[in-house]
Amino acid sequence: MNYVDFKSDVKKPANNKGRSKKGPLSYLSVIITVGVIFFAVLNMPKIKTALAGVLDPINIVSTVSGSKGVKLKETDGRTNVLILGTDQRSFGDQTGSMLTDTIILISIGKSTRDAVIISLPRDLWVESSQGGRYKINELYGSYGGKNGTGTAEILTAVQNVLGIPVHYYGVVNFAMFEEVINTLGGVDVNVENSFTDTQYPIEGMENAMPESSRYETISFTKGLTKMDGETALKYSRSRHGDNGENTDFARARRQQNVILAVKQKAFSVQTLLDFSKIKSLFDLYSNNIDTNLDLSSLQVFYTLAQSAGFNNTRTLVLDDRSESENGGLLYAPTDLTLYGGKYVLIPKAGDYSQIHAYIQKYLFN
Repeated sequence: MNYVDFKSDVKKPANNKGRSKKGPLSYLSVIITVGVIFFAVLNMPKIKTALAGVLDPINIVSTVSGSKGVKLKETDGRTNVLILGTDQRSFGDQTGSMLTDTIILISIGKSTRDAVIISLPRDLWVESSQGGRYKINELYGSYGGKNGTGTAEILTAVQNVLGIPVHYYGVVNFAMFEEVINTLGGVDVNVENSFTDTQYPIEGMENAMPESSRYETISFTKGLTKMDGETALKYSRSRHGDNGENTDFARARRQQNVILAVKQKAFSVQTLLDFSKIKSLFDLYSNNIDTNLDLSSLQVFYTLAQSAGFNNTRTLVLDDRSESENGGLLYAPTDLTLYGGKYVLIPKAGDYSQIHAYIQKYLFN
């Protein structure tokens, strides 16, 4: 840090013989300097927050683009955004179908300043607009993904299941997910349960022999853990962990924890004041996300999401094993004849009415 020499601007008397080396102005300068430093230390968080608001690059862009007058779509005071994580793996010289194994709806209240994160299981059995029946994670690829009607199909399915509108969407591939976290400099994730997965698949080794060479062992210890992109991706995708972490629902909760960690890091003062980091994140957003959020709407949504405090964030996973009051509104039928022999999840009530009522109560608690 460069300190300012206040004494350099004070002219010395022509004849300072017999005078003190520190005149009244010199003492005053020292007092002022100490006072300014003391004030700055005490108020550093406030100063940084103020600077973040003024210098926030997204706010600057929004001012130039005129997005200050833009209003986000909303229903009953809530804006709902669907996040889809796509996974297209290769198997030797074969490329697998595009699956959306991560299906998360984020609902933010405009006046309540709260955020609700809802995860839908990939095995949920749904009907397409064409009358076909699929696991919900198959819809995107089955209808052509980004270049077809896959996004529209899965948006419609989610709306039918939850009984609420989806205003915006974002489709993110896992490679981009990893790059975002690395750009942020890693994130601090709350690992709720320690677990070890001895069967985490190694990309590109799906057909390797012996079979044991297809997998690696990964472990996580309970507590706050700093993760880079690769580690966070493994934490989010693991399916064969011990200690109860081998279910799709446990995986969904881990993904929610990573989202909260990314939100905290993305909205931190350190990130907001790092222009190169903001630019890199914006470039990733512009080039890698299939979304209907344009730049103007993005800024407004960013501001709205920023105002939703972490103490006001609730998470929900729809599953078949929790109590009904905790989201256990699904079940897995034992007779799979009607489902093409696939393991699926369907509503306990036989339709989505119970889920609709539960989601309304959960959002407007």
